[in-house]
Amino acid sequence: MAKKILIITTLIFAIKINALSAEKLFNGKDLSGWDGNPDFWSVENGVIVGETTADKKTSGNTFLIWKGGEIGDFDLTLKARVKGNNNSGIQYRSKVINAKNWSVGGYQMDMHPAPNYLGMLYEERGRGIIAQCGQRVVIDDKGKRSLKGNPDAKKKCDLSEWNEYSISASGNRLVHKINGRVTVEIEDNETSKKSSKGILALQLHAGGAMRLEVKDIVLINNKKESAKAKESAKAKESLKDHNIVLINAAQKISVPPVKWIWNSKSARTETIYARRQWTLSTPLKSSKLSITCDNGFTAFVNGQKVGSGSQWETHYEFDIKKYLHNGDNVLAVQAHNEGQSAGLAAKVKLVAANGVTRHIVSDNEWIVANKKAPGWMAPSVDTTGWKNAVVAGKMGDSPWGDVFSKKPGVPVAVAAKGAAEVHPKGFEVEKIYNVPKREQGTWVSMAVDSKGRLYCGDQGGKGIFRITLSSEEPKIEKVPVPVSGAHGLLWAFDSLYACTNGQRPGSGLYRITDTDNDDMLDKVQDMRKFAGGGEHGPHAVSLSPDGKHLYILGGNHTAVPKPESSALKMNYAEDQLLPRMPDARGHASNIRAPGGWIARTDPEGKTFHLYSAGFRNQYDIAFNRDGEMFTFDSDMEWDSGTPWYRPTRIYHVTSGSEFGWRTGTGKFPEWYPDVLPPTLDIGPGCPTGVMSGLGSKFPAKYQDAIYAFDWTYGTIYAIHLDPDGSSYQAKKEEFVTGVPLNVTDGVIGKDGNMYFAVGGRGTQSALYRVKYSGSESTVAIKTRANSETKVIETRRSLEVFHGKEVQGSIEKIWPKLSHADRFVRYAARVALEHQPVVEWQEKALKEEDPQTLLSALLALSRQGDAALKGDILNALSMLKVLEMTESQRLEALRVMGLTFIRMGEPDEETAQEIAEAISPLYPASSDAMNRELVTMLVYLKADDVLAKTLPLMNQEAAGLEEIEFDDKLLARSGQYGKSFQNQKANNPQRQQIWYAYALKNVEEGWNENLRKQFFTWFSKSRNFKGGASFGGFINNFRNESLSRIQDAKVKAEMDALSKKLVALVPEGYENARILKVGAKPDMKFDVESLEAKAGERIGIEFINNDPTGLMHNLAVCAPGSRQKVIAAALTIGPKAIEQNFVPDIPEVLASSPQVAPGRKYVLYMSVPSAPGNYPYVCTYPGHGQLMFGTLKVTN
Repeated sequence: MAKKILIITTLIFAIKINALSAEKLFNGKDLSGWDGNPDFWSVENGVIVGETTADKKTSGNTFLIWKGGEIGDFDLTLKARVKGNNNSGIQYRSKVINAKNWSVGGYQMDMHPAPNYLGMLYEERGRGIIAQCGQRVVIDDKGKRSLKGNPDAKKKCDLSEWNEYSISASGNRLVHKINGRVTVEIEDNETSKKSSKGILALQLHAGGAMRLEVKDIVLINNKKESAKAKESAKAKESLKDHNIVLINAAQKISVPPVKWIWNSKSARTETIYARRQWTLSTPLKSSKLSITCDNGFTAFVNGQKVGSGSQWETHYEFDIKKYLHNGDNVLAVQAHNEGQSAGLAAKVKLVAANGVTRHIVSDNEWIVANKKAPGWMAPSVDTTGWKNAVVAGKMGDSPWGDVFSKKPGVPVAVAAKGAAEVHPKGFEVEKIYNVPKREQGTWVSMAVDSKGRLYCGDQGGKGIFRITLSSEEPKIEKVPVPVSGAHGLLWAFDSLYACTNGQRPGSGLYRITDTDNDDMLDKVQDMRKFAGGGEHGPHAVSLSPDGKHLYILGGNHTAVPKPESSALKMNYAEDQLLPRMPDARGHASNIRAPGGWIARTDPEGKTFHLYSAGFRNQYDIAFNRDGEMFTFDSDMEWDSGTPWYRPTRIYHVTSGSEFGWRTGTGKFPEWYPDVLPPTLDIGPGCPTGVMSGLGSKFPAKYQDAIYAFDWTYGTIYAIHLDPDGSSYQAKKEEFVTGVPLNVTDGVIGKDGNMYFAVGGRGTQSALYRVKYSGSESTVAIKTRANSETKVIETRRSLEVFHGKEVQGSIEKIWPKLSHADRFVRYAARVALEHQPVVEWQEKALKEEDPQTLLSALLALSRQGDAALKGDILNALSMLKVLEMTESQRLEALRVMGLTFIRMGEPDEETAQEIAEAISPLYPASSDAMNRELVTMLVYLKADDVLAKTLPLMNQEAAGLEEIEFDDKLLARSGQYGKSFQNQKANNPQRQQIWYAYALKNVEEGWNENLRKQFFTWFSKSRNFKGGASFGGFINNFRNESLSRIQDAKVKAEMDALSKKLVALVPEGYENARILKVGAKPDMKFDVESLEAKAGERIGIEFINNDPTGLMHNLAVCAPGSRQKVIAAALTIGPKAIEQNFVPDIPEVLASSPQVAPGRKYVLYMSVPSAPGNYPYVCTYPGHGQLMFGTLKVTN
């Protein structure tokens, strides 16, 4: 018989007006209100303890008696645990037999280790066992007993853990429950024996040593019933005796605490299934589900999907009334975690038509399982093997915080589900095979052999399958070898190569061949094992354009295989000037450089050559018609909204290239000269397959394209490349889309069509075909003429020096260190690093050409001896900064930083000299320069870095700082798109966050004013939204900054200040009229006259759009005081920078700080009550004589 799951919240009423009186029977401190033998009963740590030992036994059962008198009808709940080889119980409607000996007789609910006796009704000093666990018993007036059924299935219970026991006594009807499960139901009508009232007591059983612990004792004494009480009792009865929170509509609702639950307290990547069942028999007015999960969930009510969510830092709300019905109902949740903290939190609010409100919350009354059971989403199913949930914390606890107190995230409209759609004209897409998951798994890799047959690999353990295409149903054959989990498949050299990820026979590269010529692969050759696995493990295997080599890819959780040679120097490092902050949720916190990698090997896999590195999780590569390699690297979506977030992007992968992935905040920006920039930023997504259009029967544009697969948003992008020097410019086009369309890999078949698979992560897999039937020519495109690839050939001529020392190469390399093409310059520098340093270090230090010097010094800072530090700094000091481009200034700062990182910190005198030299450049005219300058100035402990930086933390970007998000794209994944949609509406200030990251490292120079400005920013930042780690990063910055404060009082004040939510718009100015003022190149405001009414509240939005890159501000002054204010600004003295060159005189009525180029600041003010002309002026020294205007105030 199916076990009926009757799982309802176990907390009892908070208050019941004029009807039910809730009372806590234990104060948590002492035994006031209780009477028992003090030899056995005590209070420890807020818990009642009854204990016997081998030396201290009780001769008979002894009781702790509640002195509150006799009670009749009531509801009682308490939590208890029993340790030792014994049992205990709760006496109710009982009598005191002997007060001196604390002996009691009457009804008892047993806490017994035997399953038949657990929760039973036993009558102490009376009829003995009345009903065993799992029985419904009716006793007639003569004492005859009849068994009427099984109220709930027996379930083992660990008495040594905290369990909740509840007793409901109403008239002759008695119900016992443990953890919300009914153990017995009794109707006692025996005239001479039944008890209608009596005392309460706790039992300590005679016999073996034992310890009883009891807490949270709550009694609801159902005394005289008014009309309201009878109505409430009737409503309660309609719940079929399940404990549930019942609150009258007229009362203030006391909601039980929501708990974060999981199947254990361990944190690992897994999916679990959770259920909560309850019974309804009254009409509902409304019902709302609030839910979230770290990392994602799909919720069902009575088997119907309600919704999904993937952002634990917000919660989701769903109206579930339409899914509910009278009788049994169940909320079922499929929850998944991606490692680190795991937790599911949920709350159901049920409002009955009669106004009674009930809450069902996540707690240890839920049941969970690691595997789906048949019909697991439906009510009243067999749940054998399920267990009670483990509580990981309550709502508000770290690391999640009080997620339910925040507003729900902005919903993203989910695109309508439908078939795959190909967008360019003349193309057709069709599904040709649905993969039976049970037999063939879910396909994530593809290859095509010389006969045009496809090979597809299951992500799990189902193996590899060969697909023979025909006009009929494809023929599917399993390859009879013990290989599975292939993220990469390749047919080459009459073999199938498989790059496997964690499955049989372990992560590695394998060659599968046909040894008996029966046209079926049968032998597996182990070529090389890899250390790593999972979704960031080993991935694709691809053939080189010349058909001679294999390229292998590994994500950032895969160790670089020990290569026999390397295009990169193997002394790669983290290279962080300021301490890097790891991911706030612990992701990849132990992963170090170089991150994801690409290696080249021969057909036998004998030698490995490290070709490129610095990726996060690039899954696949493809080559264009010039033989150049491209990949599609993943983003860290949890970083989104931060300055170190890098969207998914297309990289042009050249020999020796490094792309700068580092864990946490340490990712290299694209302007670093020791990395190469992306070819194209795509945006949010989950990159999987990458393929070339070469060999297709497509129009030339699409033959020439690289195709990039995005699993999350169901998109295949056609990447169109235009040569640009030795690299390319790129544009993306949506080629195929669908909802859902979890694209994983693709190939061009021998018939010229594109074939691609969908699947992965346990989703339904299928095989699709894209063919062209339009009128354009599909003649194969030709390779480009030599004149079109001349700069590419220049770069390749330098790449031959990568990984080896070549005599005479320095003379060929040196002129290219200043090449106008960044990729050529990069290749030259890498080539130089592979040559003996002693042969070129002196040449580098004496170089006079600025760009050549920078490239050479970059190589020297990475490969040279630490003794050269002073020489490198001296060479950098000879550069004429004002004659350099911004990219060269950024490069110089990076070279200086690498010199300090790799060769040692400067002494105090040198640090001060450098700080004084570069401080006048800060703030600069670009975010990139300001980011590098503040980092360097903090590192050098510059005196003025605080005063210069804090005003910048109150200035917003003049435009959108976050990358542009495509609403249509986000709509294709309601689960993942919501976080990015929230950011789009919020525009988190990435540059401000970088300043906070830098300033948290400053130990000296703080005063009260500066510290308040800094910690106030943390309050303001609470308005920003980002990815799952966004808030955690900022909070960790705050905590680290607090840890540097030695004065306990000041630390407490700043802690409180930083937690207070500060609105981005001051209170009272929500509807203020906004007046806009900008700056012109001739050092003038672009608006020289403003008008306002006396007493009006306004905001003057000053945008520093001055193309000259100068700092400006706007100060409103008293009538006739412009010259006085200008003169006072020149005489402020040492605190001029800290005061933003704004004099502290009464004539200055309101002022913005000095606003950096490209930033804006809204100055909120109440217009003076006196009419007149109020000048506004820029108070930066020397600007005020030209840069001014008038605020005309009228009645």
